[in-house]
Amino acid sequence: MSVPFPSIQSFFSKEVPPGSQAEDDEPSNLRKPGDGFTSSEIEVALNPLSRPWEPSRHYEACPISLLETGPHNYQISGRIVNFSINYRKQGFHLLIVTDGTGAIAVKIYYFKESDYQLLLGQRVAVWTTFISGSINTGSGPIPFCALATALYPGRNGATHIIIHSDEPNSEGDRILRRPLEYNVKSYEYLPGLMTLKAFLSTGYDLGEGKILVCVRSVGPRRTIQSKKRQDILDMVEVGVFDDTEACVLKLWEDKVPSAKSWVPNQTILLISKPTHYTRGTAVDLGIAYNSMVDVDPDFPDANWLRTKVKDMAKKQSIYTPFPSGAWDAEHGAARILFTLADVEEQVRHSEPKATFTGKLNVIIFEMKLMENWRKGTACYFECCGIPLYANKAVAICKNCQSRRELEPNPRIIGSVIDESGAMAGSKLVWRPEAWSQLFFGGTENETQAYEDHEADFVEQSWEDLTLLDNNSLRAIEEQLLYSRVTLAFGWSSELERLCILGVEW
Repeated sequence: MSVPFPSIQSFFSKEVPPGSQAEDDEPSNLRKPGDGFTSSEIEVALNPLSRPWEPSRHYEACPISLLETGPHNYQISGRIVNFSINYRKQGFHLLIVTDGTGAIAVKIYYFKESDYQLLLGQRVAVWTTFISGSINTGSGPIPFCALATALYPGRNGATHIIIHSDEPNSEGDRILRRPLEYNVKSYEYLPGLMTLKAFLSTGYDLGEGKILVCVRSVGPRRTIQSKKRQDILDMVEVGVFDDTEACVLKLWEDKVPSAKSWVPNQTILLISKPTHYTRGTAVDLGIAYNSMVDVDPDFPDANWLRTKVKDMAKKQSIYTPFPSGAWDAEHGAARILFTLADVEEQVRHSEPKATFTGKLNVIIFEMKLMENWRKGTACYFECCGIPLYANKAVAICKNCQSRRELEPNPRIIGSVIDESGAMAGSKLVWRPEAWSQLFFGGTENETQAYEDHEADFVEQSWEDLTLLDNNSLRAIEEQLLYSRVTLAFGWSSELERLCILGVEW
């Protein structure tokens, strides 16, 4: 005998009117409050993007340049070179995505604006079922962008987008960084690429210019009152430069978060069709709807600029940290006594990565302690690519509001000399203990054995210098001027600097 199919009533619990006898008779531990949906089902309904993407059909991975218009199941990978989240009334974000072969406009219809944190240079993966022709953004045509698609993540199970957060130097972080119009077989250079100086002078008149710059500094987020829109706008100023010129790139509103991940003197930007406007005697750059920004592009010109920036940073760097771990903390008497000429000869004829240590017996020929104290630059540090000066051992970075520990500015020593030559004090890199020995080792600790590691030879720290008054500082400066000291040093081939390990009186 076949089992009868269960009725629909068997799938639902009996509803009992509130306050009835039947409800009171049911044990409380058997009652199931709620509407019958599980917490996971509720989360999927309220936040569709939390559900893992499991495509139910086959998608063809295809470069953007080979996409065909019409209904096709395509999987597209690329990087965001521009975007806009100003389409709030329509309920979608507009992204411009490139993969080195072409560009496509992607409309993302969202449930909540906060579902996506868009950044320039992010790697994205798109699954779509239809490719249309050029898109009308309401502002005009976008160069190299002849295709468009629309996505409905969470609504339509056939379209989706994943925004990747790649770890630095990972495989995902290194791919898809070839700029548009660059083909090794066709060009030895990128068409339309010009120096920053050429663009700021007359190149912006062409309307198709490209500039390749490095980030110098990232300023704090600011709020600006817009007179045209009668609104308060967020803005951040990014200092950019190349080997010819430097200027300011202004990012507004939705572009502001992109600058947080940019590293001064490391991040390279290839900007196509940047906006140009004059502010008094200064010239600022901006990003328009038809601009494209490639973050850390991969092509020969960008590699050349990275090398050039490293060379420029060595010459223009304000703060050089002491290379910890390069040498031990012991300063024995067995070190060889060099002259400045001997050190130069050793550096010129040694191997590129060779390091050595020794001692120098020099005279402090010039002191600028009081000069830097009056300027408020006795101590220094570098944070967010911006020099930080103070006459105290700690200071607050104006950009990231972080508390930073400062070090004595090497420029308080003008120069040192011996019988063979002279050297600028600003080129030396000092250990903090060496500063303490210089300032306070020649007075109370003069008779202390330098090689005695058990003794506490740093009875006073250099931080005590910041607590002294002008008369005491002037007395220390006069004591150090024309003094003869022995400097224990180590040559750092990486920094190409002399690092002072200790001071003997």
